Amino acid sequence: MGWCLEKCNGEYIIAAFTVIKHKLTLHIMAELRAKYACTESELYAITEMAINNLEADLPAFAAKKAKYTPAFVTNLRAIRTAAMELPGEEQRNAVHETLGGLLPDLKDTCRDNFNDLKGYIRDAWPTEKPKARYEAAGMRHDQKIGKNNWEEVVALNEAMVKFITEKNAILLAPGGMTATFAAKVASDQTAFNDVYNPYMTARETGTATAAKLKANNDLYDACLSFFKDGVEMVFKRDADAQKRYIFTVLKEIVSPPGSASLKVTVIKGDDTPAEGAVVTIKAQGKPSKKAVTDASGVAFFDKVDVATYNGTVDFNNTSTSFKKDVATGKNSRIVIKLIL
Repeated sequence: MGWCLEKCNGEYIIAAFTVIKHKLTLHIMAELRAKYACTESELYAITEMAINNLEADLPAFAAKKAKYTPAFVTNLRAIRTAAMELPGEEQRNAVHETLGGLLPDLKDTCRDNFNDLKGYIRDAWPTEKPKARYEAAGMRHDQKIGKNNWEEVVALNEAMVKFITEKNAILLAPGGMTATFAAKVASDQTAFNDVYNPYMTARETGTATAAKLKANNDLYDACLSFFKDGVEMVFKRDADAQKRYIFTVLKEIVSPPGSASLKVTVIKGDDTPAEGAVVTIKAQGKPSKKAVTDASGVAFFDKVDVATYNGTVDFNNTSTSFKKDVATGKNSRIVIKLIL
């Protein structure tokens, strides 16, 4: 089916595969959930502490099970490192935002090319009304671009390249299109796509999120296995030693309640502060907290628990959602740019 659609209509195959990819992503995420009741940063801190405890108590563990060897500890650390090295949601979002910041200038260059092409069209067909040829060269896509309809820029570039290729001889008539214009349009198309394609990949985070989540779950499961042995076998009559292998106890050590803070900076599309925006954050199982941004666009939440917070920013009758892991021992920050 894919090949038939490609042969008949290139746009349809892209749409079909996009829908399939979206449904597959939803299925993956529906099947996979975090097993650990903490943030990623907490998970890595807790498991580091636990693995160090295991290494210190290795002779006692080895007396109960032969699998507890230095190599076993080394493997646990490798599992933890592998999970940590996968990019998290914030890292992927940072890549997405960085690439997104490059697109407006590239978009403007492509639209400038279309404006020049219209001039060449008027010269090449001086006795015709130019609208039909403008449309063949991509005018409708140019009109739909707006602020950030990047897919319309892609379509505009494709339409321009196709039109120039088909009408090249007429456009190059003496006094018309410059000899270098076709190459410039093609080069600018490549430059735009070289940013747009990884930008879209960074936005499609479902598969990457699933890989990160699976690695974290594998780490959590690996540690819970020796936690159970530590509590039920190795230190079954030593309550104090058992605490070294109880996840909730280690979490309290890593992240005491109220030990974190979150600074939310809200800016408008023109990069000016959004004063008076209502910022709401909520962690699972906890009451929501609200704050209003000041003249600098900042809402500050002090002495909050370490957690993953789902947030919203309400401003000028629009609502923008965000998600943020708040870690202990540092001031967590996030910048929200509103598209109004």
